[in-house]
Amino acid sequence: FFCFGGSMMLRLALIGVLSISTASAFSVGGVAPGRGLRLASSSLSATRSTQRNFALTSLRAQEATQTYDEKASLAQKERLYLDCCAAFNVDKNSLVTDDDFEQLKSDLAFEGSQVIMMSRDEIQFMVATQRYKMGKPIMDDSAYDSLRTKLKAINSPAALFDSPTCKILDDGTTACKADLTADDGKNVLLYTPALVLSALLFNEYTFWAYSWDPLLSLIAGSPIIAAVSYALTNFIYFQKPYITKTQCPKCTTPQNIYFGDVLFVNGGKPESLITTQCVNTACKCDLKADKTRMLVLAD
Repeated sequence: FFCFGGSMMLRLALIGVLSISTASAFSVGGVAPGRGLRLASSSLSATRSTQRNFALTSLRAQEATQTYDEKASLAQKERLYLDCCAAFNVDKNSLVTDDDFEQLKSDLAFEGSQVIMMSRDEIQFMVATQRYKMGKPIMDDSAYDSLRTKLKAINSPAALFDSPTCKILDDGTTACKADLTADDGKNVLLYTPALVLSALLFNEYTFWAYSWDPLLSLIAGSPIIAAVSYALTNFIYFQKPYITKTQCPKCTTPQNIYFGDVLFVNGGKPESLITTQCVNTACKCDLKADKTRMLVLAD
């Protein structure tokens, strides 16, 4: 009897130990087993959701980031450089990685690209022009015109268009325009008559009055000759002369446009806005040249 009773007590003790262990295994911090399972399941779902969001974010970043191809042409690299500048300054994101961007700048500098040497204003102007063509302007017309005028005043290549541009107005008419640029060669030639005259007069005077050597007189008197040549050219022969070159906005014929007066024909008061005609006899369209904006418009 005692043996049978001891065996039963031992079995009951083992069953009690197993029950306590099972309850402890399923409980979380002394909470009921069912609630502990729900908390564990909720924590696992949150972890999986975080991992999923991180994966989607990484995938979007990879899709937005382009791969830099070192074998691309120079024009493609320059376009990518401007796109990267626009994305970073306007959209506040990156198109390529930092290492690829540094490699892109190094390749452009090695290939002698002018884009990499552009100033902040020039890049801003090119980005604004590109975004305007995409239908996403980043500045108003007045700010754009002011920036372009500023760049054209320093003869920046970024503000000059290679060919005339045309657009259709609201009333159905077509407006064409082209850029004006200074013709440096012909502007220098304007000083030739005054330079030759002043040099000859100074040389003759110093030779007969002081018996100077002609070469020595030209070297010693170069400041005086230069000052007299400038005064004769800008105030006597011409009045504020300025020769520009452009293309006809309609027929693209190259031609020169002169701003200024000659021997006080117009009273010595040159105008910044003049009207002329295309030199092409087959075109002969009326042109309006604006020295302030450095533009020529075709009616």
